Amino acid sequence: VLTTWADKEFWVGHKDEPHSKLWKNMDDWKTHTFTENTVVSISIPYAVEGETIFPDIKKWKEIMMDRGIDHKICAITRDENVNYFQNERVRPVNNYYQAVRYIQTLDIDCFLSTETLLLYKEQYIDQLSKQLGYPINNKAVDLGQSFNEKYVHYVTSFPLDDTVRKVSGIKERDPFIYGG
Repeated sequence: VLTTWADKEFWVGHKDEPHSKLWKNMDDWKTHTFTENTVVSISIPYAVEGETIFPDIKKWKEIMMDRGIDHKICAITRDENVNYFQNERVRPVNNYYQAVRYIQTLDIDCFLSTETLLLYKEQYIDQLSKQLGYPINNKAVDLGQSFNEKYVHYVTSFPLDDTVRKVSGIKERDPFIYGG
């Protein structure tokens, strides 16, 4: 079952990920027994006991290829501002741009968008399953909670609102359409 951070109240931390122990010693990947259709998740970077670590994804890919294990490397993307400001708030050093540069050096098979998932839900999951050639039961995906709701708040007005209305020819908001 693929779910959101709601499973652990906020998110599933690195230490609770099923494969987290394997990242400590890359050689452990050489003998690990995988079940069919395994999903391995790792943050770039991740932090353990106060230490920030960039996982060796290239070494991991090399091990998977040497073992003849079919694999895909996907990067989950978020809004730049959400990621940057979260890093600024919670990390001693903001590694956001370093992480982006690192991901740009990897052979990525697919970029996964949290925003597109929130918009298109089951349709996005079905398309992703086809694109990756990986079975995903869209009924088993928890789509009930926004990844961004804790970051984004409603704004009643913004300085550009009048400009947008003028450019688009909108005189005022229709209360019937917009609820007031």
